[in-house]
This record gives sequence, structure tokens and C-alpha cells, in this order.
Amino acid sequence: MTFILAACAGAPVLPDLPGLERQVLAAGDGWGGIDGQVTGGARATPENIRVVSNRKQLVDALKAAGSASKILRIQGTINLSTDDSGRELGYADYVDPAYDFEAYKKMVDPNVWNRQPLVGGKPPKVAGPLEEARLRSWNRQKRQVQILVPSNTTLIGIGKDARIIRGSLYLDRGVSNVIIRNIAFEDAYDHFPGWNPADSYRLDRTQPVIDDFGVNQSVSGCQPVFVDELNGPHRCNGGRWNAEFDLVSLKGATRVWIDHCSFSDGQSLAKTIPNVFAKPYHQPEQKVTPHDGLLDITNGSDYVTVSNSHFFNHDKAMLVGGSDNSPTDEGKLRVTWRHNLFEGLRQRQQLVRYGEVHSYNNLYIGDKADPQYPFAYAFGLGKSARIVSENNVFLVKGLAEPAGLVSYFVAGAGLHDTGTWLNGKPVGIAAQFNAAGPKNPIESFNWRPVPRPDLLPTEAVEAFVRAQAGPGKGVFR
Repeated sequence: MTFILAACAGAPVLPDLPGLERQVLAAGDGWGGIDGQVTGGARATPENIRVVSNRKQLVDALKAAGSASKILRIQGTINLSTDDSGRELGYADYVDPAYDFEAYKKMVDPNVWNRQPLVGGKPPKVAGPLEEARLRSWNRQKRQVQILVPSNTTLIGIGKDARIIRGSLYLDRGVSNVIIRNIAFEDAYDHFPGWNPADSYRLDRTQPVIDDFGVNQSVSGCQPVFVDELNGPHRCNGGRWNAEFDLVSLKGATRVWIDHCSFSDGQSLAKTIPNVFAKPYHQPEQKVTPHDGLLDITNGSDYVTVSNSHFFNHDKAMLVGGSDNSPTDEGKLRVTWRHNLFEGLRQRQQLVRYGEVHSYNNLYIGDKADPQYPFAYAFGLGKSARIVSENNVFLVKGLAEPAGLVSYFVAGAGLHDTGTWLNGKPVGIAAQFNAAGPKNPIESFNWRPVPRPDLLPTEAVEAFVRAQAGPGKGVFR
């Protein structure tokens, strides 16, 4: 607890917390502090310190300062889906005249679309005038709601109610040295999600499907060539709706510290989005979704620390590494997650590819029977993942075995865990998973993180994280 106590010592308790504006990530505090520091806008001159309370002020302040050191103090709620007068924008403001969602659903219905000849064992990509109109609509929304954050920036919430909603902060390749603190991010709502018929599609005659009564049944008639209504590629399961806006997205950014923030779907919960296709395309994974990730770290992003934050009420929560086919990500995607609360998340807490990820003293709360976000897994092990998990606590109703905490996607991924508790009992995730004799066991690896002076014993994690994680907690209380 050495670092955390030092950070708290003498911290002002005024609502605007001026002393914390220039606080930097301490050297060695996770990957963000290895071989350097994250200083954000700590060196900002007075003209580059602004209070912003709406989208226009935020955009203007970022543009005016450019890559110079800047501190933007977020006040109240900033809705990124608004025009310069503050009017909230919605579907009708972005939609292209040629786009109609009901017509789009009928066109891409996999029970119809997938009757076409397969391409490389997958249904063909969606194409045509309706798809082009959808993309025009989506791009119109993107230009409004996706805000580029330049280098040398500190974004810090004032008080306990600073929020950024209905849009996405985007840290592009080349952006470096950014601090984001004490802000609630909610509901990056994509009005124009697209159907990808090849996503998770499997040409598998025995693939189980959940029917309307919760019973596993095989998909009869799954085969690569269309024969009739009951036999052909349209009888094979797969396909997903994909939204495109993360609440915060790092795509090639380096030296980033995210602290005491929260990330959620806000009021747009999963139960409000229905299934739209008939069996076998009616599973929970195939609901229409307006949300992408909460916090995605991809495209070779590097040296990132995420601390004291609360992630909740979401399906696919976080990526570290966006693709199994990105060998240039090797040696990058070094991320530390510490003292965070992951609650009511279905999956990807995180899904890791290539990165060296250190996850310690985090609290995971879930329920396999939750009607909105039923817990599926925490750690996703993708291509060349190397995760070190230390003293993490999992409270998951309905989960008895620690192997259920991981989803193993690609052979060769590794997880080293120590000090893990599941529902109050010490367990070993990797050891228990491998004891079952899987075809592809979780692999060992040599990388280990620098020892952390603030590593709490497992029994102290739950109380500490509940008190610290999220906006308005800890030093921001």
C-alpha cells in the first residue's frame, strides 16, 4: 500500500481537487510507469487549463491546445451526441435516407442470406445498397460522437458527478502521455450496428444450440451446400451483430493512465435489445447490440495502467489486442490492471492477445444466472497471451470450479495465477484447468512483472476495492 498511501497524503478535499490535476503516475506503477512516467497535462500553462461542461467546449479545448500539455476539468454531464447548440442528436439525425433497419434485418437474416455459396467456409460479407446506406449513417454518427484525444492531456472530473455519455474517446496511433481520472463513461450507443454473418460461424453438424426451452439440441441439416429448407449452410450456427464505438479506445496509443473511472452501458441495458432472427440464430450472443467494448486496448498500444476503476453492466467488456492475426503486436500491449471492480460483466474481463498483462488485487463479481449479463468467463486467453494474475478475488454465483474463470481460445496462451480466491476459497485457475487434461493446456512462460509494493493480501482485496474503485472514491471522495 506504499504508493497508494503516498498518493493520498495531503490530498485536497475541495470539490474541484486542484492538487490532483497535476498528479502523475508514479514511476514503476504498473506498465504505465515502467521505463518512464505518465505525466499527462501536468506541465500545462494557465491558458491550457479549462473547465468544460459540454461537447463543444471539450472539442474546442482539445483542438486549441493540440499536443501541448493541457488539463481539461470535466464538469457535470457531457453528452457527445449533441450539436453545438447542445441539442441531443439521435437516430433521425444520423440516418441516411436510403437506410431502413427493418429492411436491413430482412436482407441479412441468416436463414436466408446463408443460403448463398460459402466463401472460405464462411457466408459472404454483407453488401449492397442497404449496407452502403448503413455505413453512411454510421459514419455520420462517428464524426459527431467519436472524440480524438491528443498527446499530453489530463482529463479529470470535478466532484463526484462528472460523466461523458453517448460517445467515445479515441486515442489513435502516435498519441502518448494521457491521464484520464474521476469520470463516469456511459452508453457509447451505436445506432447502426451491422450484422457479420461470418463472425463465430461454424460449419459443424453437431454444434449445440439452446432451444426455446433451454435444452441443448444439435443443428440438423448443417452442410456447406444449400439443398432445401432444412439442409444447407443456413442451418449452421454463427453470425453476430457488431457495434463500433468503445467508451474509451486505445488504438496504438502509449503511456496512458486511467484511474478512478467507471464504464457501463448506462440506461441501455441488454434486456432492452431483442433477438430478431429465428433458430438457430436466436442465442444470447446474437442479440442486436448497440455497444462495443468498455475499454479496448489494441493496435500495438503499450505501457498502460488501469487502476481503481469500476466496470459494470456490459457484455464484451475489454480487449487487450484486437486480432489473432497481428504479429506486430508481439512485444507490445503491456498493460497493468490493479484494484479495479469488474461487476455484472458477461465476458472479456479481459480478452488478451499477444500482450504481457499484469492483473492484481482486482475484485470480480458475477452471476451465471443473471438475466441480463450472465457470467461466462473472466480471462480470455487469445493468441500468445501472457497473463500474470496475483491476489484477485472472484465472487461468482453458480460457479464452483475455477476453470470456469477462463476461456481458452488459441493454443499457446499462458496464464500464471497465484493468490486467487473463488467464492471465499483459495484456488488455482491454471492448475485446475490443466488437471482436466485438455487438448490444449494453459502454457507456462517466463515473464513476471516487477514486484509491487502495493500488492494487498487476498483477504484484504474485497473491502479495499469496494472503497476505492470508481469516480468519487478514494482520493476523490
